[in-house]
Amino acid sequence: MTRAGAHWIAMTAATLALGGTAVQAQQVGTASAVNPAATANLKTITIGQSIAHKERIQTRSSGSVQLLFLDKTSMTIGPNSDLTIDEYVYDPNANTGKLAATLGKGALRFVGGQISHSGDAEIKTGTALIGIRGGVMMTDGKGGIYAGYGRMTVSSGGQTVTLGAGEFTQTQAGGPPSPPGLPPPGFVQQLIASFQSAAGQTGGTRAGSASAKNVAAAEHKATGSPGGLVAGSGAPPSPNPPTIIQQINAITSAFTEAIQTSNQVTGAQQIANDHPPGGGDHPPPTNNIPPPTNNIPPPTNNNPPGPLRGYVGGLVYTDSSEGEYYSNHGENSEHGVSHEVPPNVTPVTGTAEITLDTANRRVQARLDTYRYDQNNPFTQLAETMHELFQFGSKGSTGPADSVYVDHDNFYANTPENHEVNGTKVSGILVSGNGIAANPIVSETIPNLTPCQCDYTRWGFWMADESDTSTGESASYKTTFGTWVAGRPVGSIGDVPTTGAATYTGHVVANVNNAGFVAGGFSNNVNFGARTGAVSVTNLDGTNYSGTVNFNTDPRNFGGTIAGDNNRSMTLQGSFFQGAHSPVGEMGGRVAISDPYGYVGSGIFAATKQ
Repeated sequence: MTRAGAHWIAMTAATLALGGTAVQAQQVGTASAVNPAATANLKTITIGQSIAHKERIQTRSSGSVQLLFLDKTSMTIGPNSDLTIDEYVYDPNANTGKLAATLGKGALRFVGGQISHSGDAEIKTGTALIGIRGGVMMTDGKGGIYAGYGRMTVSSGGQTVTLGAGEFTQTQAGGPPSPPGLPPPGFVQQLIASFQSAAGQTGGTRAGSASAKNVAAAEHKATGSPGGLVAGSGAPPSPNPPTIIQQINAITSAFTEAIQTSNQVTGAQQIANDHPPGGGDHPPPTNNIPPPTNNIPPPTNNNPPGPLRGYVGGLVYTDSSEGEYYSNHGENSEHGVSHEVPPNVTPVTGTAEITLDTANRRVQARLDTYRYDQNNPFTQLAETMHELFQFGSKGSTGPADSVYVDHDNFYANTPENHEVNGTKVSGILVSGNGIAANPIVSETIPNLTPCQCDYTRWGFWMADESDTSTGESASYKTTFGTWVAGRPVGSIGDVPTTGAATYTGHVVANVNNAGFVAGGFSNNVNFGARTGAVSVTNLDGTNYSGTVNFNTDPRNFGGTIAGDNNRSMTLQGSFFQGAHSPVGEMGGRVAISDPYGYVGSGIFAATKQ
């Protein structure tokens, strides 16, 4: 399975099993990947080398190193960098501690582990103090600081700003940080590229070192448990945690690029950063806020009035021992593996309502999610996981928490202090339409050829939940998923009773051992027979086909189709309005499984040919 950067990370993780010394009392971490010209206290670092308290890590122009700490925090230090570990204390029984480091110069990527969940992780740079709460942080060493997800505080010049997922601030010595906003064009992409091995570099690995056995042994060695995480517990605890984190970073950076290259960027940034005045219309355009142009269709074009409604899917990664099982329990004698998904991975599904407020350049999204149960497909069961998320806002008053550029490019953050079931949540929802053709996204999610829909929108979402109020029973959950929403069909009578039509588009799902995967979708609908012949092609290397049936309300349909490798896919969807037909488009949710612990949840979108 190919994913951008995933092979490199798997290789660097695997080499932990090949070298290094036994854990010493003073050890705080391990060098999990090393490229030439990287030193610790002026000694050249090698793969598997222990990293100690007060260690100083330096790299030259061709050097880079990845550090894995005992609490599963990871730091990737770029070329020409200088970082000192000032303090590291960790209690594995209580999952508490403190991490403090100073970045004298250069670039750093920080993926928070257990310590960062308690708010006791901080990075000091030449211009700022960064406090990180269970998230991903990147800095270029020149004052630019970016939050990949989670929340963090940035203090300089006697002032502090809070960054949410996808936000950026610029700092300078003695001055306050800039208001949170979008990063400069190419900022995230360039940093990600700087952390990756250059041509001819392998991170210190040798050929064949990334076997499944070596990776498993490396995870055990680095974290002290067979199910340990190589990239830090700030990443979702899945069998391949780096994959989904890299994909989310790629999606966020691609969207950022789309926003930045729009001729509406100045107006979008001002809406995102400022609180519009209450009690009246938004102020008229000024010279630095370009007026609407033809690339932002009016509400009567590709943005019909009223909310778009649809579906949501995804996987929840639970960081405590209180996760939920989704499986057929028992052993498979042929394969020798348990028929179950680890309790820290739970498929979720639900419904979505997306409002594109074009007048105020805002977006509001509401996702009603609940646990998916394969024995009761798409049914909300009592006494199981059920959560309501909100992203962004609409109207001309209050914080925007969102940016609308055009019908393909928009995003929304969770509001400040947003809570779900008493748990604090930070997250982001983005449109996939505008970024799907970006090479960064197409590289990380192969086979993504998105639906060319008129009204139907789709995209990605993330929610990071942390509840530390109960001490030892603290829980941390991160959900990565997809959403789809379209213009509802007006009435049952709008659905034809004769004739046939073919709908084509795509499926995107989050799979427990593959991250986000995409495939082709087609549905040959027979309106007279009230059926559809569905085909899904090359979704994580698997093809599916079968028949779905209209519900009693013919605007909706569903069924289960068979796939290769003993896999199956359950679908539920709806017809949506198109520009030229009351049933011109469709969208829905999918759930994927097999008898051996493979699970996924996502969406599909398609348009009538």
